[in-house]
Amino acid sequence: MKKSKSQITMLMIVGLVLFIIVSLVLYLAKSSVKKQSQQATKKSQETAIELQPIREFVDKCLDKTAKDAVVLLGKQGGYIYASQGGTLIDYAKTHEGLFFIRHENLNVAYNIMPPKFPAPPYASDVPDYPWKTFPYETEISNAEIYEGFFGTSNLPPLNSSEGPNSMQAQIEAFVNRNMAKCLDFSIFREQGIEVEPKEANTSVIIGVGGVSVKAKMPIAINNPSSNEFLEISDFSATLDIRLRELHLFVRDLIGEDIKNIKFDIGNANNSQNSFRVKTARDIFSKDDLVTVTDEKSLVYGSLYEYKFSRRNRAPALHYIRPHAFTFPQGYKINETDLLQNKQLKAYDPDEDNYTFTIFDSELGKDAAEFPETLVSPQMRFRVEVSDGKLRDYQILTVNRE
Repeated sequence: MKKSKSQITMLMIVGLVLFIIVSLVLYLAKSSVKKQSQQATKKSQETAIELQPIREFVDKCLDKTAKDAVVLLGKQGGYIYASQGGTLIDYAKTHEGLFFIRHENLNVAYNIMPPKFPAPPYASDVPDYPWKTFPYETEISNAEIYEGFFGTSNLPPLNSSEGPNSMQAQIEAFVNRNMAKCLDFSIFREQGIEVEPKEANTSVIIGVGGVSVKAKMPIAINNPSSNEFLEISDFSATLDIRLRELHLFVRDLIGEDIKNIKFDIGNANNSQNSFRVKTARDIFSKDDLVTVTDEKSLVYGSLYEYKFSRRNRAPALHYIRPHAFTFPQGYKINETDLLQNKQLKAYDPDEDNYTFTIFDSELGKDAAEFPETLVSPQMRFRVEVSDGKLRDYQILTVNRE
C-alpha cells in the first residue's frame, strides 16, 4: 500500500516537472516569435523612414523639371526645341523672321503666319489677296465682308492624339531628358546609402485646372551597413497651371485673328476669364509679340505667361470700281479721275499703319506728277497700299477714245 502511494507521488512529481518544462519551452518560443516580429516591424519601419526622404526628393525634382518645361514652353510659343530636351527641331539663326523671332535670348515661334496656299475662293498672293473684290463679294455687290482667309495658325496641339509636337509630348520629352540634371543623390551617398537611378518614362495629363505628371523611374537603393536592398519607381507631381484653359483661349484668339481682318488681337476687350492679352509691336521688322497672362496660375511666384509671335501680313486694299476708263486722246488724267472722287480704303490684319501710292505702272511716275496726258492707246496705273514692308495693289486701265 505504501509502495503504491509512493509511486503515485513520484508520477505526480514527474508530471509537474514535465508541465513546468513544457510551459517554459512554450513561453520561450512565444517570446522569441514576438521578439522577431517586433524586430521585423522595427526593421520595416526603419526602412520606410529611410525611403521617405529619397521619395520626397525625387518628387520635388519631378515637380521642378515639369514646371521648367511648362514655363519654357510658354516663353517660346508653345514649343521646346530638341537641344533643350523638347521635340521640335532647332532652327538656325538665319531662320529668324521665317519661323521665329528672338526675344529675351529665346526663339519665340510664330503662332500666326501669313496664308501659305490659296483656299478658294480666297487667295494667298497679291494682287488677288485676300480675294479679288475685297471686301465685296462680287464686282457689283455693295455689302462688305471682313471674314475670310487672312493667315494660318501654327499653335501646337494640346495632346499627342491631336498631332505632332503637342504640348503634352514636349513636356514628357523634356522631363525624360532633363530629370537627371536635378537628381543629385550625393547627400544620401554621404550617409552610406547607394542610390542608382535609371531613365525616366514620363506621362502627362493636361486636365482641367492643372497638369498631372507621373514618372516611372526605377531607383535601386542599397544600404551596405544593414545589408538592405530596395527599389522604388513611381513618382508624381501636380502643377496648378491652367494650361488646358489657356490653350483653348489662345486657340480662339488666333482663330479670330486669322479669320477677321478687322479683329484687333491686343484690344482690351479680348481679355477675359482671368486671361490678359498684351501686344508688343514690331519686335522684329514688322512682326509682333503677343503675351497672354493667366492671373489664376502662379509659377515660381509669378503669373504664368504664354508668349507667341505674329508674322507680318500684307494689308488688303479695297476693290476700286470701276477698274477701266475711257478718255479722249490728249486728256490730262488726274487722281480724281482714277478714283472717281472716291477715297481709297484698306485694312491691315496686324493693325499696322499704311500709306497709299498711285503711279504709272510703266513709267513709274507717282501721283505727285499728276495730271498725266493720255497719249498712248492704253495706260495702266498702279494703286498700292503698303505697311512699310508688304503691299497690296490693283491695276487701273485707261483707254484712249
